[in-house]
Amino acid sequence: MDAKAIETLAIGAVKDSVVVSDFMDQFISDNDKEPSWDGNVYIYKGKGKKKSMLRGRVPVQVKGHETDDLSLEEIYFSVSVADLNNYLNDGGVIFFVVYIHPDGKQKQIYYASLPPVNVKFYLDRAKAQNYKSTSVKLKKFPDDVHKKTIIFLNCLENCRKQASFSNADLRSLEELDQEGVLEGITIPFLTVEGVDAETALLNGEVYVYAQIKGSAIAQPINAVPEHVFLTKEVPACVSIGEITFYNKIKFSRDAEKIIIFLGESISIMLKEKRGAKLSYKGTCNLRQLVIDLHFMLSYMEEGYFAFNGAKYTFDRGNADFTNFSIEDEKRQLQHLKKTVQMLDFLGCKKDINLASLSDRDWRNIDTLINGLIDKEVVSGLREDLCSVMPVEIGELTFFIFLEKETEEKGKYRLYDFFQISRTFLYKNSTGKNCPISQYAVLGAEDLLKAENLRLDKLLPSFQKEMRHEETMERASFFMLQLVLAYDKSGKPEFLDTAKAFSDWIMTDGKNEIPYYIRRINDLQIIKRQRALEPKEIEELFEIIEKPNTPEDVLAGAYLLVDQPVAAKRHLDKLDNSLQDEFKKYPIWRFGVEIKS
Repeated sequence: MDAKAIETLAIGAVKDSVVVSDFMDQFISDNDKEPSWDGNVYIYKGKGKKKSMLRGRVPVQVKGHETDDLSLEEIYFSVSVADLNNYLNDGGVIFFVVYIHPDGKQKQIYYASLPPVNVKFYLDRAKAQNYKSTSVKLKKFPDDVHKKTIIFLNCLENCRKQASFSNADLRSLEELDQEGVLEGITIPFLTVEGVDAETALLNGEVYVYAQIKGSAIAQPINAVPEHVFLTKEVPACVSIGEITFYNKIKFSRDAEKIIIFLGESISIMLKEKRGAKLSYKGTCNLRQLVIDLHFMLSYMEEGYFAFNGAKYTFDRGNADFTNFSIEDEKRQLQHLKKTVQMLDFLGCKKDINLASLSDRDWRNIDTLINGLIDKEVVSGLREDLCSVMPVEIGELTFFIFLEKETEEKGKYRLYDFFQISRTFLYKNSTGKNCPISQYAVLGAEDLLKAENLRLDKLLPSFQKEMRHEETMERASFFMLQLVLAYDKSGKPEFLDTAKAFSDWIMTDGKNEIPYYIRRINDLQIIKRQRALEPKEIEELFEIIEKPNTPEDVLAGAYLLVDQPVAAKRHLDKLDNSLQDEFKKYPIWRFGVEIKS
C-alpha cells in the first residue's frame, strides 16, 4: 500500500475505536496539515456528548505501519525530537501507531500516553545520546471501551497537572526527602462507571506527585512507574488437618496476575487461563522458616491445604521446587525446630537470620541443643573454660553456666545461667572466701547483651546470701550496673529492677553501707524517673552540710540538686585517678554541663 492509503486506514482505525465511547468524540482528519498533530479527542463528563458537558480535549498523533505481524503486546516507534518538543510545549499528546496487515482489513492499534513528564523523559534520553529522534514504547490499545475512556481521561488529568512544569527541572523523591521538603505523595487516578478503581489503576499509567512544604500545588516527580501492583494483607485461616499454619495471607496484584503469599517462603501465582503455579523459596528467618517448611512438607504429604474451610489439592505439575529434596528438608526441619526450642528454652523471643550465621554459629547452636535440650554431656570443649560463658549465635548472646561433669577433660553439663541457682565465692581483702550472688559477675554490658536475661531472678539471688558489709557492697555495685544499663538502652525494666535493689539496700539497719551513699544512689534512680521533690532536695543539702562528707559524695549530691559548678569544685579536689573513676559512675549522667 502507498503512504496515503496507510495513513487513511490508520486514522480510520483510531477514529472508529474512539467514537464508540459514550464519553469521547473524535475530531481527527486524514488530510490534516498540522506539523505534529492529526487532531483531538474530546472527553465529556457524561453521556450525550453535549457541549455543556465537555471536560476537555487531548491532542493525538496517528502513524501507520504495514506489517503482517499483529501479535506484539508492545512496540517501539521512532519519534523526532522536533515533534517531542512540540508535544511538550502544547502540554502533552496521545501518540498512536496502527499496524496494518497487507490485506488492509486486519489492524492493531498501539498507543503511548505522553503527558509532559513522559515527553521530558524521551527528550532527555535523545539529548543524552545526541540523537534527532528516539524510540517511544507503545502498548496495545484495549478493546474494552471503558479502558479506552480511562486512558484518555487520565491523560487529560495529568497533562493539566503537569502543564506548568513543562520547562521545569523535576526532582526525584530521594532528592526532595534529603532536602527535607517532602511532606507526602499522591497518585491521582480517575475511572468511569463500570470499572473499579483498583482494576483501572493496575491497567492504566500512573504518575506520582510530591506534596512540597509551603506549596499548595503537587509537583510531578522525575520518574514514571514502569510497573504498578497493589498489595494487601487479609485475615485468613490456612490449615492442614488440625494444624492452623497461617491466620493471615498477603495478596499482590497487577494487571496480569495475582500472587498469594503464605508466610515468607511460599507464593501461589494465579494467571488468567494459566491456572495456579506454586513456588517455594525458604526464608532466612528461622522461626518463619520452621512454619513454612512444616506447611510445605505437610501439604505435599497430605495432598491439600484448606483456605477458610475450602480444600485446595496439591498439583505437583504446577509447583516449582528447584533443589527441594523432601528427605533433606525433613531433616533440616527437625534441626530447625530444635533450634527454635532452644531459643524458647532460653527465653529468647527474637529470630535468627540464618543467612548471616557462620560455621562457628552453627557449632554453637549444636552445642546448646545437645546440652540444654537433649540434656547431654557436652564434650570436646576446652579444659580451661570459665564457669560462666557468653555464647554467641549471630547477633545474639546467651550466658551459659558450665559445670564439669567428670574428671575427663573437656566434658561439661550446660545450664541456662538465669535458670539455675548457684553460690559463687570470692576472696575479700583479708583473703577469706565469701559467698556472693552468681550474678555479681555481670556488668552493664553483659546485662545489655544477654538475650536470656531474667531480671526477676537477680534480686532474690542477692537476698538469699547472708547479709553483711561486703555482700551489700557487691549488691550496691550491681545496682549501679543496672542503672548504667538503663542509661545505655533506655529500657525502663533495668531502672525498675535497680529501684527494687535500692529499696532493699535502704532497709539496712546495721550501717553496712553509709546512709548518705545509699540515699544518693536511691535519689539518682528517682531523679531518672521524675523530678525530685522539695523534701528530697532538702535531704541532699543535709548530706552536703554534714561535717566530713567525702568529696565524691559532695560532688554527687551537688549534681543531683543541679549545681554543676559546686560539684566541679569538689570533684577537682580529688586526684586524677579518682576523678576518672567518678566519671564512670552512672551519676555522671548529671554532669553534662561540667563535661561541656
